[in-house]
Amino acid sequence: MDNLKKQILIVDDDLAILDCIRMSLQKDFPCRITACSDSREALELLESNIFNVIISDIGMPNLSGFQLLEYINKLNPNIPVILITGEVDPEKIRSAVQLGAFDILHKPFELSDLHISVKQALQKNSLLLQNEMYRLNLEELVEKRTKELYIAQCQLEKNYLNTIHAMVNAMEANDVYIRGHSERVTVLSIMLGKIIGLDAEDLKLLRIGAILHDLGKIGIYDTLLNKKGSLTSSEYEMVKQHPVIGAKIIRPIGLPTPVYEIILQHHEWFNGKGYPYGLTGNQISPLARIVTIADAYDAMTSKRAYRENLDAKSARQEVINKAGIQFDPDYGKVFFDNYSHIVEPVSDSPAIQNLLFDML
Repeated sequence: MDNLKKQILIVDDDLAILDCIRMSLQKDFPCRITACSDSREALELLESNIFNVIISDIGMPNLSGFQLLEYINKLNPNIPVILITGEVDPEKIRSAVQLGAFDILHKPFELSDLHISVKQALQKNSLLLQNEMYRLNLEELVEKRTKELYIAQCQLEKNYLNTIHAMVNAMEANDVYIRGHSERVTVLSIMLGKIIGLDAEDLKLLRIGAILHDLGKIGIYDTLLNKKGSLTSSEYEMVKQHPVIGAKIIRPIGLPTPVYEIILQHHEWFNGKGYPYGLTGNQISPLARIVTIADAYDAMTSKRAYRENLDAKSARQEVINKAGIQFDPDYGKVFFDNYSHIVEPVSDSPAIQNLLFDML
């Protein structure tokens, strides 16, 4: 679906803000913009229209933005909802995140910030729509079992992976600190998985899960992800929600359970001190334990806004030092013993793109 066919709904009882947002979006987004000042009218519009993004004020008469968000989640959880509020209340922010709000903007906000959020929300919606098309077409392939449809499935899968890849690249493009992180983690994971002895099907699932492992960060404020100082305890709790957010994003798609587990569990520690659920040992899926090592290694060797990077030798040693603590002890030893072979591909940036889709 191109931008000309996309629809954005704006709901705010403040007519001045409503008109300002509408005119700003009409100027920069070739979408159909619908604006209404009554949340009850918004419900009627939702019954008769398909919207790709919804922008709603939280504090409205009749139905609040939270109530509207709950209704939208029941109607179609694939619609990203951007909430606007004039209050700075940590409890309300936490509630909005738990309800699945795509983003929260505090008044007064810059229109440029709204535009960035809308652009990312449209990208997320496009991915979910393509995923739904992939799922429906896959069901048709299983039913017909013909050679022609099998070929179509292969092409569709390639397009799907390309869409995922593009989505992750778009998420990382504006952050110099994480640009290319998911690609490197994917290559490291597959190289480690091959040495461990995974079969082709598990390697395929590992590839998809690794490229998507940080997808949930699309629901975390950039100001938190790039904060130069230490996070407060409440801020850290919000960042720790990104595996859950990522899992919620892909749950409606119907991807295989191991992919879901990678996204949800890649920050679990072998000793149970990780998050979000404090799983331990074999409670953590084998594929997630592989991605945990790859993710941590790339993070350690990459500079962040809040710290400098480790050199490769120190990062390698850190993996073996934390084997049995943060990492699976067997997988950590395999990584340490086969270090040069595993990390060699990620040292050659132009080769990463080809490796991602040709190495299986």
